[in-house]
Order: sequence, then C-alpha cells, then structure tokens
Amino acid sequence: MQKELISEVGFQAFVDEFNNLVRVEKPHWVKEKEIAAAFGDRSENAEYISAKEMLRNIDKRLRFLEKIINNSEVIDINTLPHNRVNFGSEIMLLDLETKKEKTFIILGTFETNPAQNIISNKSPLGRALLGKHIDDVIEFSINDNMFEYEILEIKLYDKKS
Repeated sequence: MQKELISEVGFQAFVDEFNNLVRVEKPHWVKEKEIAAAFGDRSENAEYISAKEMLRNIDKRLRFLEKIINNSEVIDINTLPHNRVNFGSEIMLLDLETKKEKTFIILGTFETNPAQNIISNKSPLGRALLGKHIDDVIEFSINDNMFEYEILEIKLYDKKS
C-alpha cells in the first residue's frame, strides 16, 4: 500500500487524539460500563447501552487513527522549497473568470478541510498546482466545469497564522 503524505503538524494531531482515546476516553467509558453493569438487567439499562456504544465508537476511531498513523509518510514542510508550489504550500490564486482572489493550502488526503481551503495533493486542483511558479496559469476541470487560475503568491503554510 502506498503511504499517504502528511505534515508533521497533522500527524502529531492524529497521534495526540489516538493517545487521548487510549489513555483517557477508553478507560473512562470502560469504568462507566462496569458501573452501569452493576445495576443489573443490561437489556434495558440505558447507561450500560450508552457506555457500550461509546466504547464501540472509540474502538472504531482508534482503528481509523491507527491506519492513518501506520500508513502515512510524515513530511517536514519547512524543509521543502516554496519558490514553486509544493506539499505544504499556501497559494494565492486569481480566478481568471470571476477576477476574485482565493487562497488554498496543499496538504495530505487525511488533512483536507474544504471549509478552510485545505486541499489534498491528490485533488484535481492540488495536482494541477504542484510544481508551478508565480505568474503561471493553470487549468483544470471538475465534473466538466473548467477552471482557470493565475498563481499570485506561494509561501510556506504556517498553521499558526
């Protein structure tokens, strides 16, 4: 299986969530389940059923996080050049149709967040941008809709800003 690229910050967030679930959340819900089980009849015991469901959800999330952690290639975006679009670049684009400026960040598949304009390096726009320079014009299509952008600015994405 090919490893997915992920930034150090994104990877650490998944590791932190995994550790919190294992060390804090799961033990809490195991204890809640044991307390609820002591009340007797489990078939109509809402607290027991709820705790059991929470544990199931935690285990499901842990399996998902473990898959991400084990199948990711962690990239230090600070070591990559950002004089051209690269993994971890923040890019300001000019939409040549609407004349509006848009900013996108290219990270890995597991880190995408459309609401924050964080796109995957494997998305149509991400693939079209990678390797390009300031003033380059790119074209790409999604569902038969053609988009054309000019690259105005490229810089290292700083999650703190």
